[in-house]
Amino acid sequence: MKINIITGKIRSGKTTFLQNLILSLSEVEGIIQPTIGEKRFFQDVKSKQIKEITSQEKNESTFRLGKFIFNDKSFLWAKNILEKAVNDVSKIIIVDEYGPLEISGKGLEPVVSKIIESVKNNKNMKLIIIVRETLAEEFIEKFNLDKSEIEITKIEN
Repeated sequence: MKINIITGKIRSGKTTFLQNLILSLSEVEGIIQPTIGEKRFFQDVKSKQIKEITSQEKNESTFRLGKFIFNDKSFLWAKNILEKAVNDVSKIIIVDEYGPLEISGKGLEPVVSKIIESVKNNKNMKLIIIVRETLAEEFIEKFNLDKSEIEITKIEN
């Protein structure tokens, strides 16, 4: 079992690093969060389909956290992709990113927790996950990850 944690500061190139890494991998499913222009998106690693994460206006299908308004439907879409990946027992599952929303139990949770448990219990599965540098230790503690179970790649810009 192996969990690869990619970490670094905000806008340090973590997603770009992950996009380049995916090109060299096979049997990969999951989501990445590219920034296009000034907007953030979820992108299905397999189909390349994208959904905008944030919204410009608050309505019944959005929620606010800090200065951002998030689209509930986009999170549901991304969680469905991740759920399918874990149920298909994909060789490599990509999660970009585990941030403040997920630490608080929102965002891509509870699917990320399910993926981590599945990876821990299946030696053929691997998880590559981006975790904000400020949350890396908390993430490792939350999931009770042993140093032998993880590999950390720190991106410096």
